[in-house]
Amino acid sequence: MTDQPHLKIVKPEIDPANPFANLDALRNPQDYAEFASGEAVSRYRVRRLKEAMHVRVHHDPAYMLLGQYIVEPGGSGKETFYVFPQFREALGPLVRKLDLHVAVDGHAEYFLLMIRRANDGADPNLWYDTARTVASAAAKGWIKVTKPIGGGWGYIEVKHKMFDPTWPTKTFEEILRSAFEGRIVDSLNHELIKNFDQRGA
Repeated sequence: MTDQPHLKIVKPEIDPANPFANLDALRNPQDYAEFASGEAVSRYRVRRLKEAMHVRVHHDPAYMLLGQYIVEPGGSGKETFYVFPQFREALGPLVRKLDLHVAVDGHAEYFLLMIRRANDGADPNLWYDTARTVASAAAKGWIKVTKPIGGGWGYIEVKHKMFDPTWPTKTFEEILRSAFEGRIVDSLNHELIKNFDQRGA
């Protein structure tokens, strides 16, 4: 009969009365720096301006896309679909025009900021015009978004110390793909266009 190999069982040094006494044995490397940067974001959320939001916008034109089109079939705040310009007319009044910016809020969440524009041929809109002013200011420094009396968006400069954004090195194309993954209208055969043809707005 072959001898069984001797197994040495090592008991963890845990004090039943205080199981967390030896935290060093539990610790993994805890470097939070990567989570305060855009590189840690696997999928960028698509967001709008919000009152009291602290925000910075990436100043590099390579990380903004102006005059784009989206559709939100479930209404504002629901799923957002990116629509390539050549298919916008196929979705009629559902399409909304906007600018897209890489941005970060005061909680170090990096995201894709939508700034609405008036649709082609529509009258000027105070909210849309002032939103662009806010985005421009946020590209120069930290701001707090406000809603002034009289309508429209406003802002005040943040005077206290905020962190310096660590902007992503991944390309804007990669960021857009992650933000609109599975939600890109790039064909006349897209389900959104089919549903609009069959059911209307």
